[in-house]
Amino acid sequence: MIDFTRVTPSSAETLKKTRTSRAASLFDFEVVEVVEHRWQESPKAASRLNDRVAVCIAIFLFLIPVPYGANRPLAWLAAIGVVGLLTFVYFVMLQRLDPNRPVQFRNYRWVLVPGLMALVWATIQLIPIGAPPIAPLPEGVSPSTISLDSSATILGILRMLSYAFLFILISEVCTNRFRTEKLLKWIFWGIFAHAVWALLSLSVLDDSLLLQEKTNYHGFATGTFVNRNSFATFMGMGFVIGAALLVFEIRSPARRMPNQKHKVKGFTTDAAYVSILMFVIFAALLETASRLGLISTLAGTWFTIVVLLIRTGVSKFKIFSVSFALGLVTLIGLISLLGQAMLQRFVYLQVDLGERLELYRQTWKMIETRWFAGFGLDTYAVAFEAFHRPELSTSLIWDKPHNTYLTLWSELGLVAGSLPMISVGIAFMMVLLSIRDRQESFFPASAAVGVIVVGAVHSLGDFSLEIAANTYVFVAIVALGLARRSLAREL
Repeated sequence: MIDFTRVTPSSAETLKKTRTSRAASLFDFEVVEVVEHRWQESPKAASRLNDRVAVCIAIFLFLIPVPYGANRPLAWLAAIGVVGLLTFVYFVMLQRLDPNRPVQFRNYRWVLVPGLMALVWATIQLIPIGAPPIAPLPEGVSPSTISLDSSATILGILRMLSYAFLFILISEVCTNRFRTEKLLKWIFWGIFAHAVWALLSLSVLDDSLLLQEKTNYHGFATGTFVNRNSFATFMGMGFVIGAALLVFEIRSPARRMPNQKHKVKGFTTDAAYVSILMFVIFAALLETASRLGLISTLAGTWFTIVVLLIRTGVSKFKIFSVSFALGLVTLIGLISLLGQAMLQRFVYLQVDLGERLELYRQTWKMIETRWFAGFGLDTYAVAFEAFHRPELSTSLIWDKPHNTYLTLWSELGLVAGSLPMISVGIAFMMVLLSIRDRQESFFPASAAVGVIVVGAVHSLGDFSLEIAANTYVFVAIVALGLARRSLAREL
């Protein structure tokens, strides 16, 4: 019989060694090689950076119209500083987070290069090489440079550089289509908030401007802008985004069920929600009584809707029929909706047009004097004094020709002044091609098409895109329309 409780000397010694080895093993740690994922090589962290910068851009675009449409030198400097700093910090952080990430703005070099060439010419206008002779110059103005006001030109160059930085920043940040759509919707909601404020300040807050008494445009909605036409363009861009979002929602494919044909969503709850926001924006637009603002908004909206309908498979005959019917309904509706102020402005259109054409004629005489050199970026107000004739009212200060194309030609010359227009034209064609070729969401591109039409039409008779707040929003929407996924990955 074996006694299992008895421990022989040899077995006891073995057991002791075993226990000792087990105890020792508790304090023996295996050397594990840890692979360090360095902070600067984290694409996911770069994606989070893009998300946060997109929020910063949305906040900037919402706040920039507050200081009188950013139409003051101090507001320009603040905006230039914010955009420049944000762009610099973003690229520094991106280089640490994801150094191998491909640069995206090279995809849009044909949009950027003409604009940058115009800036190069504006810089040349600052070189003290002597000014081309013109006579007579305003008293006290005897520049040694092409630019009649070097300080104004320097500030104008910095402002235009900030537009380029914003474009580049958005093209880098919005390489994810969901982020792109989200940022565009944030812009839309921001414009809606400005529309609400404009209606409240007009009707509830005694027609005030930032809680202060207005000096101009009493009885018209201006929001935080000084000029009602500039505010109308701002509202028009928001309305076009809403139209793109609405049609895209209605024409999006519905969830397919077995044994059912392909269907679209139709007028959903989300579509109704967008319609309400659009109605508020359009109400604010009508309260501006801006004739060209209304016309350009309707033109941009129609263009956006037509492009979306074609892209979603609607026949051209149906589009023509719907356009004709909607045109009649819109005309009848506008006649009943237009307020007395707007109708009066359409009645006096012929009188105002005569004065505006005289301004254009005198500005063109000014352009002919320096058709190549120009008078310097942001110097129209100074230069026009030498060409102002009594046929045009002398009781007003004509600091802008009320035509952005004439502004560019007079300040930069016919060659360099045409370069920004070429940039926008190239962007327009690229966006159209993007809508045709894009397999996924083309909502941002369709909105950009309409916004470009709004800006191009309104610039024929006003200076809305010479107001910094409008230009920042315009550039942002166009950049979002062009944005596409990363060449390497969608982050």
